[in-house]
Amino acid sequence: MAPAITLILGGSLLLAASLVLKSGKARDVHGQRSGMAVASLVLLLAAAILGWIRVVPDDLGQGLFRFDASALASERLALLGGLIVILMSWSTAPRAHLGEYYGCLIIMIGAVPIVGASNDLVSLFLGLELISIPTYIMLGIVKSDNAGAEATIKYFLLSTFASSFFLLGISYLYGFVGSTNLQVIQGNFATANRLTSLALVLVMCGLAFRVTAVPFHFYAPDVFEGTSLTMAGIMSYLPKVAGFVALIRIMGTGMNSQTLEIVVPVLFVCSALTMLGGNFFASAQNNLRRLLAYSSVAHTGYLMLAMTALLRENADPNVLYSYLAAYAAMTLGFFACLGEIEAAGGKTQLVGDLSGMFYRRPAASIGMTVCLISMIGLPLTAGFWAKFLVFMGTVAAGTKDPLSIAMAILMAFNAVIAAGYYWRVLSKLFENSDAYVPLRVFRPSLFVAYTICVVLTVVWFFVPAVM
Repeated sequence: MAPAITLILGGSLLLAASLVLKSGKARDVHGQRSGMAVASLVLLLAAAILGWIRVVPDDLGQGLFRFDASALASERLALLGGLIVILMSWSTAPRAHLGEYYGCLIIMIGAVPIVGASNDLVSLFLGLELISIPTYIMLGIVKSDNAGAEATIKYFLLSTFASSFFLLGISYLYGFVGSTNLQVIQGNFATANRLTSLALVLVMCGLAFRVTAVPFHFYAPDVFEGTSLTMAGIMSYLPKVAGFVALIRIMGTGMNSQTLEIVVPVLFVCSALTMLGGNFFASAQNNLRRLLAYSSVAHTGYLMLAMTALLRENADPNVLYSYLAAYAAMTLGFFACLGEIEAAGGKTQLVGDLSGMFYRRPAASIGMTVCLISMIGLPLTAGFWAKFLVFMGTVAAGTKDPLSIAMAILMAFNAVIAAGYYWRVLSKLFENSDAYVPLRVFRPSLFVAYTICVVLTVVWFFVPAVM
């Protein structure tokens, strides 16, 4: 757990540094901004090195934490997303709260491996709250206008509401088994009753908020619209990773047929509603940030199909983690491109604001093009393999259940709907006009961020095994 501990302790030190940072007119804002970003990258590098040199024990552990493939995957996903969002934050972090912002961000990144390695309900809930509480603070400091305040209070209230569902569910699990250890709980799934199934449904309700699944998705469009682009990118990725990893940790693969008969239909219904709701609402949006919020909801629907295959067929969880890796590259890359356009003086609020952007900011437009093609799921991008593997996993499960075939067809139908609104955004970039003035302000950190995303999106198509 050294990488996660390093990040959480380092984030706490950055928070403490905010107390001694020089304020007022005489302070060096540029120096403080660069110093905090560099310190965050150093902490991320230290965590990566500790993870690289770590010797994995033969005994995976029976206590609060259990280091296995899921723990390793969640750690890598956190470090990948952390690198991109720190680069995005370098020139966009709130100048009046740099210590608080970077401290909370590093703690959030460190909390994802805590969730991924959790082997106990207590440590799992602790990891989830280490993501939620810093999010409240970051939402409150990145924008102080009325829209920012509305986004903060909506997320705070709905998050605490979802946490109550989660806590009620895990209290039932504890009551059923008499232990908070997840291995003990999963070992008793074979003798589970309907009360256990109710507990798992309540847990899914609590985690549905974090992954923006219908009907717990209502906060997403309002929060994405009311906060900064970088913060919207962070919220679209880190809580989603933590939510799905937590689902894998709690559900495991040892459920009996009685429990699966209740849990799987709930996942199917939730997946169908999430795909349909996300894509249909996104198709109706002219506000770009709300469109991206509903797009994030739709991707959750596809991921829930992968989760269903994992539970029913004891499938490889790497399918789900590969999708999350591809999602990180294409979604965070798109937000980084928008951030560079906004930092250069362009507008990014409406889809129409991107009209002719290729002739004003060609590099960012090319980056958005690659990310949008990946979101559609076309070849030569990581998004193709991500959707294809989920589709094939769902079809494979259909050999025992025709409902899985129907869900696979529904996924393909939703992919076509999504292609429509992604293409609408893509076509705007290349609308030609002589009236457009080039945007010449350059932000190196944002350029590096979306360049990394674009390279990964293309490379992962040819080498999907490293996703």
